[in-house]
Amino acid sequence: MPPKRSNNGEAKSSGTHKSTRKILITAGEGQTGRLIIDLLATDDDYVNKYEELTALVFSEQAKSVLQEYDTVKTVVYDPNDEEMLVKTMSMVDTCLLIPPARKDKAKITRSLLEAAKKAKTAQNLVLLSSAGADYAERDKQPRLREFIDLEALAMQPKGDPATGDTGHSPCVIRAGFYAENLLLYSKQAQGEGKLPLPIGENHKFAPIALGDVAQLAAYVITSEGPHGLADTVRSQVIIATGPQLVAGPELAVAASQALGAKMEFESIDEATAKKILNSEQGEEVDEAEREYLLEYYSLVREGKTNYTATTAMLAFFGHRGQEPTEFFQTYSAEFKPKKRRTTKASSSEGTTQKAGTRSSTRGKAAAAAKSGGDDDVDMEGDEGATVEKGRRTVTKGL
Repeated sequence: MPPKRSNNGEAKSSGTHKSTRKILITAGEGQTGRLIIDLLATDDDYVNKYEELTALVFSEQAKSVLQEYDTVKTVVYDPNDEEMLVKTMSMVDTCLLIPPARKDKAKITRSLLEAAKKAKTAQNLVLLSSAGADYAERDKQPRLREFIDLEALAMQPKGDPATGDTGHSPCVIRAGFYAENLLLYSKQAQGEGKLPLPIGENHKFAPIALGDVAQLAAYVITSEGPHGLADTVRSQVIIATGPQLVAGPELAVAASQALGAKMEFESIDEATAKKILNSEQGEEVDEAEREYLLEYYSLVREGKTNYTATTAMLAFFGHRGQEPTEFFQTYSAEFKPKKRRTTKASSSEGTTQKAGTRSSTRGKAAAAAKSGGDDDVDMEGDEGATVEKGRRTVTKGL
């Protein structure tokens, strides 16, 4: 069942009310964008909260990812066709900007913001950013820090009368480290019973489920108030992390409890982490996103992720978000160590049953993404995600 949402100052509407909101979601083929679109197009909590839904994708091929949604329009991004971008923006009043997981994400996001300013109609401007970006140092964590630059660009229209209605009702969502990034290490988990991360033994962070980020973003862009977005989110910088602060060994304990099998944490150095990300395990992840992940791990080692931020989840949904044990239960098939058959085993012995995934709103969202194909062929936002041979890995471009 989808999480129940409280009113929280948002204007109530009758069950028959149909919103006139027109929404554009960028990087719609990315894992994060696709999950948000799935919620808006299929979840009863959202289907009546907008009139039109458009997804901006980065290739003609990517349009096929969203074919199953009959009500979703798709537009292909063309960096050389500014007129098309401005026209697209002029047809919506709400824009969710999800920076793509690629090296030129800052350039692309700037072009989209410029188009929105020229269109002067995108009143509700929401940017999906990254938690921890404010603690990143430009010379040490440039991929993280560039999110701060994008936030500044997204907030600028609010004080610029020349941009018309665009950006009058802004919101920035800083999403934490996606728990689904841990799926990159499912090979070691299944084969060796280990979670290898370059974060040290004692440093902590609070991974957040991709589905929780999708729910939060869907709630924000469909909220309504007298000035655009609901007053509870309008002009807010919303930071969202997972509900539990964990060190590597604690993460392994949560996995062991959820999987019913022993899982150990292995502290690895950055060189080993690079090797894993540059191997077949990370082949679907854009180079810029590999850099992002390594930078985030360095932030953890510096002690700059020792916090949780669950206020928004509690206020809007009444819960803190998916716990680590729930996450590992949801993806038990990907993490549970495989038993080796012995020569003495009978044909029925030693066979490992594939664990079913746990059903939850957050798990459901991730499952929906699983069947959707490749990420924006990758995709950050969201902070993005990639799908590799049935494995879901989520990187920050969203």
